Amino acid sequence: MKKLVYLLIAPAILFSCGGGDAADSAEATDTTAQVENVDSTTLEAPAPKSPRLQASGLVNGVQVDIDYGSPYVKGRVIWGELVPYDKIWRAGANDATAITFGSDVKVNGSDVKAGTYALFITPKASPDKWTVTLNEEWSKELHGVWGAYDHKPEKDVLKFDVAPVFGEEVVESLTFSVTEKTVMFQWEKASLSFEVKPKK
Repeated sequence: MKKLVYLLIAPAILFSCGGGDAADSAEATDTTAQVENVDSTTLEAPAPKSPRLQASGLVNGVQVDIDYGSPYVKGRVIWGELVPYDKIWRAGANDATAITFGSDVKVNGSDVKAGTYALFITPKASPDKWTVTLNEEWSKELHGVWGAYDHKPEKDVLKFDVAPVFGEEVVESLTFSVTEKTVMFQWEKASLSFEVKPKK
């Protein structure tokens, strides 16, 4: 009988002293309330692994805009491993790199009409000739293409070789730049550029 009375009284004593599951539940409820009251504008979303960036400017008087995904080196071997040799590559991350010319131009000496194109690069083990390709299909929404996986050679409008330059310092995030005379690509220790001029 004494044991039965003790078993009935013990939970009441425990509850009145603030112990046990009741207190844990109260703390959990308070914590939940605090989280719910946090202003959502103060919470920062994690930075994307390969942010979408843009480069714009005038090249020899021609408006050029580039939209690309910018991956990071992160200590990886890029050329020949992460980006294989002799395989067409999106020249960035995720969606295809898109380059837009505001008027008819000459790219590396060849005629290209005003408009937007996918820009691909094919790195090669030979350091003196990498290939740049411009292709009509650049949009996932408009053309159903993503990266270089859906590249259709018959849609290429221009292919030309360039000689990359390898420096000493690592460019951590892939970068396109629009300069006064050229479009420049840089990532890891490699950089390459090509000339854009107005069509006369």
